[in-house]
Amino acid sequence: MRPEEEQQFIRDRLDEELGDLRFLRSAEVLDRTHPRSLPAKLRALWNYEFELPLLPIGASFAVLLAILFVAQLQENTDNRQRAAVMPRAERQLVEAGGNTYWKDEYEKAVRGVEAQDQS
Repeated sequence: MRPEEEQQFIRDRLDEELGDLRFLRSAEVLDRTHPRSLPAKLRALWNYEFELPLLPIGASFAVLLAILFVAQLQENTDNRQRAAVMPRAERQLVEAGGNTYWKDEYEKAVRGVEAQDQS
C-alpha cells in the first residue's frame, strides 16, 4: 500500500468512527485559537501559557545565592581583619551609658541605629 493510499484509508476510518460526533462550539474554539478583534487578541495573550525550565532556573538561583554568600563572607572577613590589624594603641575606649566600648565599634553601632531610625 502506498503512503497516500494508507493516509486516505486512515482518514476514511477516522471519519467513519467520528461520524456520530458533532462539535457544537466550533466557532467559539476558532475565535479563541485565532482571535480577530483587539479584545479577543488581548484575552488570548492573557491566557497564553508558557513553560519555564526548572533545572536551569534553579541552578541559576543556586549560583546567585552562592555568590551572595561568598561576597557576604568576604565582607565579614575583611571587617574582622581590619579590626584585628588596627593596633590597640590606636583604638580608644569610650564610656557610654555606664559601659565601656571600643570607639570604632561604638561608632559603627551608632551608625547602624541611626540608619534604622532614618528608614
